[in-house]
Amino acid sequence: MKKALLLFVVVAMLAMTSAVFAADEVWHLGILVHSLDNEFWAQEAKGGELFAESKDDVVAQVLATDGDDNKEMQAMRDFIAQYGDHAIFVTDPASKANTANVVEIAEEAGAKVAILWHHADELEPADWDSFVVHMSPDDFVAGYNTAKHLFDLMDGEGKVVALYGQQGEDSAANRYAGFLAALAEYPKVECLDMQVASWSQDQAMTFTQTWLSTYEDIDAIWAANDTMGLGAIEALKLEGKNGEVLVCGCDGIAAAYEAIEEGDMACTVANNGYLLMGYGASYAYQAAKYGYEPKNPVIKTQAVLVTEDNVDEYKAMFIDGTPEYDYDDLSFCVLSEHPSFAELEAEDAAAAVVTGAVVEAAEEEREWNELIDKINAEIEKGIENGEEGAAEAKELMDFLQGLYEDIVSGEAK
Repeated sequence: MKKALLLFVVVAMLAMTSAVFAADEVWHLGILVHSLDNEFWAQEAKGGELFAESKDDVVAQVLATDGDDNKEMQAMRDFIAQYGDHAIFVTDPASKANTANVVEIAEEAGAKVAILWHHADELEPADWDSFVVHMSPDDFVAGYNTAKHLFDLMDGEGKVVALYGQQGEDSAANRYAGFLAALAEYPKVECLDMQVASWSQDQAMTFTQTWLSTYEDIDAIWAANDTMGLGAIEALKLEGKNGEVLVCGCDGIAAAYEAIEEGDMACTVANNGYLLMGYGASYAYQAAKYGYEPKNPVIKTQAVLVTEDNVDEYKAMFIDGTPEYDYDDLSFCVLSEHPSFAELEAEDAAAAVVTGAVVEAAEEEREWNELIDKINAEIEKGIENGEEGAAEAKELMDFLQGLYEDIVSGEAK
């Protein structure tokens, strides 16, 4: 009897020890997003939850901040007070300025954090134990790919107008830089105008209405996000020109997929919140549990160009369903990676110089071609007015052509 009682006590003690051990090994993931009302932020939150569901030792909680810096900081402090050194975070911060506060709170508590989109100037992941990675899609690539798709659909020539995002925001500037880079590769595509529509559907609609009354021929409207693209489509519908004038967007919201299916929008870019926040959570988890330190902690993530050719596939994946990822394969989400923001900025600056030179050269070529067209017109007039006029015009053209070639070759004085 005594032996049986002793065995029962030992088993019970082992069970209790196992339960305590399991509790100590649970990681609590705080998913910080602006709100769940916005489609993309809700997608981000779900991505963090999908990661947690893939792990037996992770419990996730979504912490909506309403875009309030103070609310975000308090939510982190409360979460840390509850879960201590087993708290980890993935956050799409309320503002650029608040990213430094997010890192400092995590650092003080010894909690790992992955940050999406925003980043404060000179805040480098490598300088902090807590700051594991910064992740965001490549806005330059998004702007370039959407513009290039438009220009290809235009057969490389025609007239385009552009809707810029919020003045002063990196995403807006980088997407527009991508647009300019694509424009430089298509010398027969002319940009008639660019307007800052501040991500607003109403403003985009108003600008588009003005353009339609100002310019006789517009072949395409490049918009830096889906919302502005949808505003442009509204204006086009009022004139019966939807589907006739090409429109692009960026972000991959449900309405953009529907517009592509209906033939009103040519393309968008799916920035994929599932991937972005899910893999951000995985980086924070790997760092907290295994001490993982990424060599290149500034990461640009994969995004998808969605067109009429693949809209059904990606709508089924991102809108009607949820994608499945192996969140342990950290390299899967990477489009490009960099050791620091300083190096990324240096690369961007170098690319900007090249892009600027290409844009300038394209503009010079465009102006030269316009001059040649005018001279050719004069030659035709000269032919109509007799051989003497034609000979004079041709002599002028030959001189200018020779001068242009000397300038290009560097031989002109």
